[in-house]
Amino acid sequence: MADTSARRRFLICPRCGAENLPINKFCGQCGANLRGESPAAAATVPAPKSGAILPYTPGAQGPGRGARLALLGLVLATLACIALLIAFLASGADTTPARPTSTPAAVALLLAL
Repeated sequence: MADTSARRRFLICPRCGAENLPINKFCGQCGANLRGESPAAAATVPAPKSGAILPYTPGAQGPGRGARLALLGLVLATLACIALLIAFLASGADTTPARPTSTPAAVALLLAL
């Protein structure tokens, strides 16, 4: 009779004791080689600390302090540029005096010809 217990369906990691799918070559928790590590080598590794071993998830804690400061600096620089643009437009410094396209004397001279 075949053993159908849940334990027989998983590979047990010799390093950390985590259950892995039979198709895995490496442990999903600690990365140990599930196919080639000898039991003697696994015995030299210290036992894991008590508690759950969670997989590494980059960015799970959110951005670090440096990233938050850089983002704050970028927002402040953008707001400063907008404030300077508004002040420049409100001052009237962007208007240039109108250049005459033609003078009345030049028009009269052209009409006389």
